[in-house]
Amino acid sequence: MSPQSPQSTQSTQANSERTRVLVNLTWLVPGVVGGSEESTTDALRALAADLPADLEIHLAVLQPFVSAHPDLVESFSCHVLATSGSNKFARVLAEQTWLARLSRKIDAQVVHHAGGVVPLLHPGRVVLTIHDLQPLDLSQNFSTTKRLYLRLMLGRSAKAADVICVPSEFTSQRVIALLGVDQKRIRIVPWCLRAMPDVTGSSAHATTHHTTHSTTPASTHSEQSDSLEPSAVRAKLEQRGSPYFLYPAVTYPHKNHLMLLDAFAVLRQSYPQTSLVLTGAAGPMEESVQKRIGQLDLQEAVQRTGRVSAAELEDLYAGASAVVLPSLYEGFGLPALEAMARGCLVIGSDRGSLPEVLAAQDLVDPEDLTAWAAAMQAVLVMSDSQRATRREAGLSRAAAFSPARTAAALCDSYRSVAVASGRRAVGEASDDT
Repeated sequence: MSPQSPQSTQSTQANSERTRVLVNLTWLVPGVVGGSEESTTDALRALAADLPADLEIHLAVLQPFVSAHPDLVESFSCHVLATSGSNKFARVLAEQTWLARLSRKIDAQVVHHAGGVVPLLHPGRVVLTIHDLQPLDLSQNFSTTKRLYLRLMLGRSAKAADVICVPSEFTSQRVIALLGVDQKRIRIVPWCLRAMPDVTGSSAHATTHHTTHSTTPASTHSEQSDSLEPSAVRAKLEQRGSPYFLYPAVTYPHKNHLMLLDAFAVLRQSYPQTSLVLTGAAGPMEESVQKRIGQLDLQEAVQRTGRVSAAELEDLYAGASAVVLPSLYEGFGLPALEAMARGCLVIGSDRGSLPEVLAAQDLVDPEDLTAWAAAMQAVLVMSDSQRATRREAGLSRAAAFSPARTAAALCDSYRSVAVASGRRAVGEASDDT
C-alpha cells in the first residue's frame, strides 16, 4: 500500500527552514468517530486558512476521508492509505507499518497523532492529541476488552509523546492526574467553529419568539425570522404553540438524559405545553430513555428524533427556547459553543469542561433535577431584555473560540517539538547570534 503522490498547495520555502509535520488521521473513519472528527478537521481547516511559512503539513488518511473532506485533501499534501478502515485490525496494522514508512519517506520531523493513540512504531518527534479520558473516567461505558486496550495504550502513548494537546483545562488536569504527565508537556488547543453563523437577522426571533410569561404559552408565535423552512418537528411544535428545549446528544449514560426527563416532567406541571426535543443517535441508554418517557407520560411532550441533518439541526437551534446540556462529563463541550454562536440561550452542566465554555450564570448541578426545572422555567419567563443580554453574552463567548486561536495553539505545539529536536523555527535567533 503506497501513498498517493502529494499535491501540495502550500507556499514554497527552502526545506531546511520548514518543519515537516505529518498528521496521522488513519484512525479517522468518517462518520464513525464522532465529535473527534469534527474537532480535528475544523482545527485543520483553521490551520489551512493561514498556514505559517515555517510549517509544511502532510496528512495520512484513509480512502473515505478523500470524499468526506475534499477541501482538506486540496489544502495539504495528502497520502492515502488504500483501505476503508472498516476492518479495524487491518487499519491498526497499517498504522503500525505503512505510517512509519511514510514518516521516514517524507522525512517528517514531527508526527501528530490526533486520535489519542501513538503506534508502537513512531519515528520522529511526537505530538499527541487526547480529546478526553472517558475510557478511564467512565470505564463502565466501555467493553472490558476495549477498556483494557485503551488503558494500556493511553498510558503508553502519553509516555511516548513529546507534547500532548488537549481541548480544555479540565482534560489537562485529568491527563496529569490519571496518566502522570508533567504539565510542561501539555498544550491546550481549544476546539473552534469552522465558521461563525450569521445570526444578525435573528435578534427579534431570539428575544420575542421564545418568550412566555404565563403558565399557558401563547398558541402561536408572532415572529419567525430564520430563513430555513421549518423542520417537521418544529412545524409540529409550532402548530401546537409549544415552546421547546433542545438537547442534541447520543443517549450515552454520561449524557444524563434520565435526569433531564425527570426535571422536564417537573417543569411540565406548571408549563404543560412545553416540549423537549432530543436529537442524536441511539446509544446504550436508548431503551432506558424510552422507558422513562413512558413512565412519566411524556410521549407527546418529548420528540425523540434520532439523527437529523445539519439543516434540520440549524432549524431546531433557531426555534429553541434554550439548548440544554446536562452532561456529567465533557472533554470540551462543542454543542455549547455551537448553540451560543447561533444566538441560543444555553443551560449547561457545571461538570467537566463546560464551565470553561459557558458563563457561570448558565451552569446548573447536573444531579439536581429541581434546579434544572427551575432553570428551564426561568428561561420561559425571561423578559426580552434579559434574553437579549444573555444572547449577546453567549455570542461574545463563542467568538473567543475562533479558528485563528485554535490554529495558533496547534502551530505552537508543533514548533515547541521542532525546537526541542534542534530545528530552529523561521525568524528565531540561533544561539550563536
